[in-house]
Amino acid sequence: MRYTILDIETRIDKRLVRQVYHPDADLSDEDAYSQVRQQLKQDQGSDFFPISFHIPVSIAVGQVDDERVLTAVETLAGEDADEETMVRTFWQRLDRFRGTLVTFNGRGFDLPVLELQALRYGCPAPHYFGGKARYRFSQDGHYDLYDFVTNYGAQRLRGGLNLLAKMIGLPGKVGIDGSLVQQYWEAGRLPEIHRYCRHDVIQTYFLFLRLELVQGRLTPDQYADIVERSAGFRQQLDAQE
Repeated sequence: MRYTILDIETRIDKRLVRQVYHPDADLSDEDAYSQVRQQLKQDQGSDFFPISFHIPVSIAVGQVDDERVLTAVETLAGEDADEETMVRTFWQRLDRFRGTLVTFNGRGFDLPVLELQALRYGCPAPHYFGGKARYRFSQDGHYDLYDFVTNYGAQRLRGGLNLLAKMIGLPGKVGIDGSLVQQYWEAGRLPEIHRYCRHDVIQTYFLFLRLELVQGRLTPDQYADIVERSAGFRQQLDAQE
């Protein structure tokens, strides 16, 4: 079985925020965004915007071979690609892929965001939308590690990937996390966002590997061997600390 590890980072579509929340007001996109952001803080205690307003600015994927060894991690379509090209590249590649997509909370965030971007740009993906990848209680086509760890929502997990990464000896979030991506994007620090996104893919991979061990799909010796063979990617994480 082949696997692809996926992570995305997003910005907010401020123009769409204005069009939806303040269609008749004489406001700039920035002013509308600021007003809605403050209202969200008041209403829900967080300024996290609904998924429909998120646009991917970085999409990273990691390729895992049949022996579960991580062989490559890349920023999809290259670091200089525009947002539409990244989205189209993702859907073209995913619809040709016949393995399993692995994410952390991808069912709750990454894939819904990308599905809405497929709608925005008119990206056909008949294999994905017609298959089993969108069925929550199956690992066929899409294996969401967050869903598995929380027993498909039976309990909550505070701390997310950062917590679990640190629990198994990985560095977790260092220097930047998802809450800072908008700020980094506006400051023109896209290369740092791409690097952060790739590092999340690597940490998701090592969490996936540990869960394969826990479920008995790998023996301890197999697990140790695969970790050793993927050591170069682990060193990339150590270099960010």
